[in-house]
Amino acid sequence: MRVGAFSLGAQLAGFTTITRTGLVLLVGQTAKVDLQLAPSQLAETVSVTGEAPLVDTTTSSLGSNIDPRQVADLPVLGRSWMDLTLLAVGARENGVTADAPGLNIGSGGFQINLDGQQVTQVYSFANGQHRVSRDGIAEFEYVTGRFSATQGRSSGVVVNAITKSGTNIPSGSVSGFFRNDRFNAADHIAGYVLPYSNQAVSTTFGGPIRKDRVHFFAYYEYEREPQTYTYQSPWPSFNIDQTVTREEHKPGVRLDYQHSSSTRLSARAGVRHAVVPFEDGTAGGAVRHPSAGQARPVDTTSVLGTLTKVLSNRAVNEIRGGFFGFESSLTSPIVWKGHPAAARLGVTSGTPNIRLLGYTIGQDGTNAPTNSGQDYTSIKDDFTYSLTKGGRHDLQMGGEYGYMKMWLGNCRQCMGILDARNGPPPANLEALFPVWDNPDTWNLTPLSSITRMYTLGFTDEMFTYVPRHVIAGWLQDNWALTSRLTVNLGMRYDLETGVFAESTELLPWLKGNRPHDTNNYAPRFGFAYTLNDRTVVRGGAGKYFGEVSDQIAHGSPAWTRTFTLDVLNDGRPDFASNPFNGPIPSVADIKGKMCDVNPSAAGCVRRSIQNNLASDNLQVPYSYQTSIGLQRQVGNTVGIEADYVFNVHRHELFSRNSNLTYNPATGANYSSTVIPTRLNTNWGNISQFYSDGRASYQALQAGLTKRFSQRWQSSATYLLSGTWDEIPAPDVGFPLAVDMGAERALAAGDQRHRVVFNGILEAGYGFQLSGIYFFGSGQRYSTIYGGDLRRQGLNPTNRLRPDNTLVPRNNFVGDPIHRVDLRIQRRFPLGGRAGIDGMLEVFNLFDRANYGTWITDEASSSYGKPSTNTGIAYAPRMLQLGLRVEF
Repeated sequence: MRVGAFSLGAQLAGFTTITRTGLVLLVGQTAKVDLQLAPSQLAETVSVTGEAPLVDTTTSSLGSNIDPRQVADLPVLGRSWMDLTLLAVGARENGVTADAPGLNIGSGGFQINLDGQQVTQVYSFANGQHRVSRDGIAEFEYVTGRFSATQGRSSGVVVNAITKSGTNIPSGSVSGFFRNDRFNAADHIAGYVLPYSNQAVSTTFGGPIRKDRVHFFAYYEYEREPQTYTYQSPWPSFNIDQTVTREEHKPGVRLDYQHSSSTRLSARAGVRHAVVPFEDGTAGGAVRHPSAGQARPVDTTSVLGTLTKVLSNRAVNEIRGGFFGFESSLTSPIVWKGHPAAARLGVTSGTPNIRLLGYTIGQDGTNAPTNSGQDYTSIKDDFTYSLTKGGRHDLQMGGEYGYMKMWLGNCRQCMGILDARNGPPPANLEALFPVWDNPDTWNLTPLSSITRMYTLGFTDEMFTYVPRHVIAGWLQDNWALTSRLTVNLGMRYDLETGVFAESTELLPWLKGNRPHDTNNYAPRFGFAYTLNDRTVVRGGAGKYFGEVSDQIAHGSPAWTRTFTLDVLNDGRPDFASNPFNGPIPSVADIKGKMCDVNPSAAGCVRRSIQNNLASDNLQVPYSYQTSIGLQRQVGNTVGIEADYVFNVHRHELFSRNSNLTYNPATGANYSSTVIPTRLNTNWGNISQFYSDGRASYQALQAGLTKRFSQRWQSSATYLLSGTWDEIPAPDVGFPLAVDMGAERALAAGDQRHRVVFNGILEAGYGFQLSGIYFFGSGQRYSTIYGGDLRRQGLNPTNRLRPDNTLVPRNNFVGDPIHRVDLRIQRRFPLGGRAGIDGMLEVFNLFDRANYGTWITDEASSSYGKPSTNTGIAYAPRMLQLGLRVEF
């Protein structure tokens, strides 16, 4: 069924005709509605007004619906509907972003579906996801676990959102939302009000093209946001304010054609175009220089067609075909123009990445400039059939095929990486970098005494094209064994070829033509037992395979034609500015002098691999999810639920340096800078992915929902949880030191308590009040002593202190978070359906100092202090004015 309000009628000769109205179906919801017909000698009709039940007696999955009223009327800083996932029972993040729905454990831990189409960007999960205007979203479902076999490619959560559609009544809206620093409180890190403004304008319009048959709905949203990044390093001249402007456009349109009572066709298209001056995490804070920021514009496109056919009173078939595209780039706005050392360092783009002890100068990433993209074309068929045999069966079966083409063109380490962590930064560091945005004024030579090595990448082919074939099939039986017991039985199979670059060979590290991971069968079992018409006990278990980022698939073949050299410091006083002691070698020179090809060549050079190389026998990560709990309806408007959840995650992906050997006397690695002790002396550092990581999660999650009645609605959630993880140590035949791996501990991101409350009140006289309260206890962070004192080279654990003690793993716990967001709205009617809404929204009403980033490197003089985090969950008090015209 389509979401929305329904009336349901039943008639039979000799009985009264009964009609039940006010039945509201939300996305992903199954409603069981009982109708009772009484014998009648006269023609009569009984009309009953009653809403759908608040307990689900047919399924056992764990999910929450964010309904249309919450989507439209709750205060959301940034106006991203994805931020409302924090309202869901079992949600686990403090600061949900518009690019990720929130999960702090597991690889491939989320999947985003829009009108049934997968729109998850898998090039890099952390940024560049498809966004839709909040005014274009009708509602969504956030499933935190144990979803049915009809959905997959997530080891954690699934978000199912649907867009708005037109109706027989033409209607639309125009709205604007505005923020300005004159209404903001002082930033809790900087200590003063940062320059800031935001303007978001949105418009929608929908209606009939042909009444009862063809409808359309269109939307467009534009946002402009000048914002300021601050720096809090120990060097005052580096602590400037950077103000940049982000812009975003989000248009979309939907058409619905009801051809007949049994045939419906829907088509939708949407675009996102974003200008992002600084990618999240590359600017601001206490451990990076102002030159670190990198720009990342993002474009996404989603197109979908859906044909729904009611074949009989027992069978329905739905076919979806669509395209999802993503394209982005990454560049450094700070560029060397005429620096005398540029040619000697081989810098062709941006600035070198200069790594000091506890601080970084120059562009934050090591792969810029980058151009990347994803094109995913898919077709999917869902068939539903109901029958009665040993009880009622609602069978769902189907399959999906998708072709995903990924491409990446990047300059791997071609800007150069200067590892200057062999001692503390010089006392005159500020004098060596006098003008932060003019690298031509920088003086690298005095860093030679603390420089370990210089790394530079060369390539003769930048672009890598990686195809994926995505195949899935499923069978789900929701079997009502009795009037009280429903069993959910499911089996899903997923296969993706190309995710681990199976055809790529790079000996001796990676064999070619490796088998695909084909053993991805995911059985699922659940039950819902009705104790009475208002109480349901539910539970079950299942296996859930995650999605795999494209980092391995495009990184592995790129390294077969990329040559990255680690040049060790030879003691020259000018090494930092002249590491090759003259001109840099050409690609042809490097190919002829590679130690792995011609070890006897005079002055042979050793290649290193910095990241994203596959290893043999990689497997798709998965989770086992189990739960047991209860749902109960109290009265006609209140529902409560509580579940115990236990999940284990296996084959988590992680990276380590494969070209290390280990000392049985110390249980630690030999130094990566000592060539004779390397596993293969003809190579440098080799970073490879492995899939033996483990994690576990257990929680008690509870929720209360009071649906809209008597002019108000509300919901509340509570989560008591714990997360543990471990990364195994390499198997070398003897015990290794604790910091080499295999230490199970509370994971970074672990948080014990989480409480969220929201409510909407129609206060009368046209006023509406709504708000959200969020509490999160202190979150756990990864702790290190920077500088790589173990000399692991790549992916260091960084837990060894100078006194040979170890930093405890993930032992830093941040402060609790409290936040209150409030909206006051007043409606001024214009006649009929038209009206004007004026809105005043205050975020972080009590100006609580909430922090989402902390300095957890003990080598930094700022250790233990909060750092800048531009996430909206951590902003000081901000005020937003809004105006919406509806007609």
